[in-house]
Amino acid sequence: MTSFSQRVVAALGEAYRTAAGPLLEDLVTALTAPIEDTDNLLTPFGSDPWARFFDLDVTTDPAWLGQVIGTVVPPGLTNAEAVAYIRQRSAWKRGTPAAMTAAITPLLVGNKRVTLFERDGSPWRLRVMVFTAELAAGKTLADVTAAAETQRPIGIVLTTEQRAGVTYSHLTNLHGPTFAAEATAFPNYSDAINHLPETGTEV
Repeated sequence: MTSFSQRVVAALGEAYRTAAGPLLEDLVTALTAPIEDTDNLLTPFGSDPWARFFDLDVTTDPAWLGQVIGTVVPPGLTNAEAVAYIRQRSAWKRGTPAAMTAAITPLLVGNKRVTLFERDGSPWRLRVMVFTAELAAGKTLADVTAAAETQRPIGIVLTTEQRAGVTYSHLTNLHGPTFAAEATAFPNYSDAINHLPETGTEV
């Protein structure tokens, strides 16, 4: 009977084993050792019951698999969203603006805009802004904060905010400084209040 680690290595495929090199078996053995006993209990229920956990396309727990490769999946993501997040290899870019944006966008809909205010008052402060209308159903600012925290550089003070719509300065700068100009751009007051800034003009 083959061991758990041997079955996992075999399931990775010949091409993967060749590319990974001679230390692959030792690495897999170290990673699978803590659950070897569990595997012994599961084996009677089918061949290779755990190998699927190491296949991102079919694993039932992508967040656990993400931890294996050093990627902490933000809480609140569906399995499909978690798989997409892991594929971005955010752990390799941890702490960068791109990684922080990538961590937050799965929580958003529409244009999925994430605005970062670096050096927000001091070199050690970072502010993250999203729009209320672009939060996915069931998602809150707390979810955005948790996602951003997974990419926060050590020593940086992070704050998050959700903005309902555009600022007054945005309206006057982009749509005209007079009431007549505003009335032309937004026939109804509610249109102006709920207007989201055009992509690229969020600040």
